[in-house]
Amino acid sequence: MSRRTVVALAASVLAVAASPLATGSAQATDPSATVVPPLDNVFVIVGENTSLSQLTAKDAPYQLGTIQPNSAWFTNYWGISHYSTSNYIAMTSGQFLPCHQADEKPATCHQDTANIFGELTGVGISWKAWNESMPSGCYLVNSGENRFGNSYRVKHNPAAYYQDVVGSDFSGTQGNAFCQSHVVSMGGTTVNDTTTFDVALATGNVPRFNYIAPNMCEDGHDNCKPTGNPIFQFDSFLAREVPRIMDSPAWTANSVIFVVYDEGQDGGPGKAVHFAGGHTPFAVIGNGLVDNGLYGQRMDHYNLLRTIEDGFGLTTHAGAAATSSNLGDIWQ
Repeated sequence: MSRRTVVALAASVLAVAASPLATGSAQATDPSATVVPPLDNVFVIVGENTSLSQLTAKDAPYQLGTIQPNSAWFTNYWGISHYSTSNYIAMTSGQFLPCHQADEKPATCHQDTANIFGELTGVGISWKAWNESMPSGCYLVNSGENRFGNSYRVKHNPAAYYQDVVGSDFSGTQGNAFCQSHVVSMGGTTVNDTTTFDVALATGNVPRFNYIAPNMCEDGHDNCKPTGNPIFQFDSFLAREVPRIMDSPAWTANSVIFVVYDEGQDGGPGKAVHFAGGHTPFAVIGNGLVDNGLYGQRMDHYNLLRTIEDGFGLTTHAGAAATSSNLGDIWQ
């Protein structure tokens, strides 16, 4: 696997987006060749439907002005598939089914398969999947509307698709008690309400693994008033929540934030639109832990999953993460 390529941060963002750095392989002959340091608290924040080339200083001022120069910023990161659910499932279990590509709901597309949530439960590592505007814990169907700023869509909630999280019954609107305590809402159902998550941050009362899915406005999926700019909507979410994470007692020396998008607007390598998920932005933030710079090796959601598993010391790996490299030499 090619090693990192770090270039001057003063380089033009548009030039980087248009001309990715030298491509490496997403697979490694020895996936454990690069050691991921032990991670304390991990935050994965997922945006929607954006290609790296779409980010501009106007639409993504926080991502390009603050996150990029203070992160490991990947210029050759790719989604796995189209459409949404297949990518959420891929980044948490290393595989997906055709019904996930069709964005089917958990009732018709659940699985009994290895996944990061079940893996962490198995070794006693705490976790929560935080879903903005979800009306109650482990909600298995859609709710809310964009006009009210509270549109929750279960297709963006991968934990709701796994039997070892939800239980065996996917026929109702909620999973079992375990799921309801682990797959939780970020707040209420008023416009863009993240108060529950924000209070947990302020007190340091968050688990070690936090999977964060904004609602359909704030994740950049839909064009919502009054902002009316999907990329800026997610950028604003990051500008609000990332500083809260980094100001929290939960932000320790070995904590990390992954900012990832499910898929891009383009196709995969060779523009195979229906077989790969597009060229997306991707950043890893960690004060003193991450070696900030631009990285050009080709990576995808399976490499992200492998990195999280390695960082938590897991010795088994879900799906394609077992044969994928971690994100490589991005650590101090």
